[in-house]
Amino acid sequence: MSSVTHLTEVGSTNDWLLARAQALPDGHWVITDRQTAGRGRRGRVWNDGAGNFMGSVLVKALGQVQQLSFVAALALHDALTHITSARRGEVDSDEARRERGGANPTPGSATPSLDLSPAGRGERFTLKWPNDVLLDGTKCSGILLERQGEALVIGIGINLAHYPTSTERPATSLAAAGLAVPTPAAVLDELAAAFAHWRETWATYGFAPIRAAWLARASGVGGRIVARLGSESPQGLFTGLADDGALLMQLDDGSTRAIHAGEVFALLWGY
Repeated sequence: MSSVTHLTEVGSTNDWLLARAQALPDGHWVITDRQTAGRGRRGRVWNDGAGNFMGSVLVKALGQVQQLSFVAALALHDALTHITSARRGEVDSDEARRERGGANPTPGSATPSLDLSPAGRGERFTLKWPNDVLLDGTKCSGILLERQGEALVIGIGINLAHYPTSTERPATSLAAAGLAVPTPAAVLDELAAAFAHWRETWATYGFAPIRAAWLARASGVGGRIVARLGSESPQGLFTGLADDGALLMQLDDGSTRAIHAGEVFALLWGY
């Protein structure tokens, strides 16, 4: 297990880690019982309801570190899928769990032998570009990457017991969806292990297996979407991810457009 700091209250777990990035080791996690100044993407306020997961991890790495948003999303998806399945009594053996998540890659192997399929069948948890986790098609978690110098901090918020009601798009929580609510500490145990696994895969093999695994868990691939890009809102089909993680949209004229930043929404179903 990675090193962890558990706080009773903090303004922002991301800010706490960024302020201590030089002194703390790579892979250090911080979680808090209450967050008074949490934020999501584009400066949005993140709900700090008691019983929810609010945490961040410190990453010291070189390369295309923005791709770690997909690594974090995979880890979060698989951790939530496993912990909610286990709490329903569907506890896997260690061997079965390794097979489901993919064996750890062997450095130097020419071709990774990885099971990139979702962590379970009949998924209730899916991924939404660029970095949200959906539960039954509704957002239950978000991820925020922030960088200061050579330090990257990945903040993760999960609606376990409560969810905000004053959001632009509907939100939900595990409790509202009828799932047993794990403690934040139990979530961290699963999340830290899953993040270490997918980060190792990324560091060893690059983005290709991350891209494939993310798409296997994605919501709405092949469906019609709209992207909000400031002054324009192009529409088209969500056809996949580019090699750099950009969302690929097939426009009505048959051309393909890469979306590198923006808000994306499905047109035929809500998320």
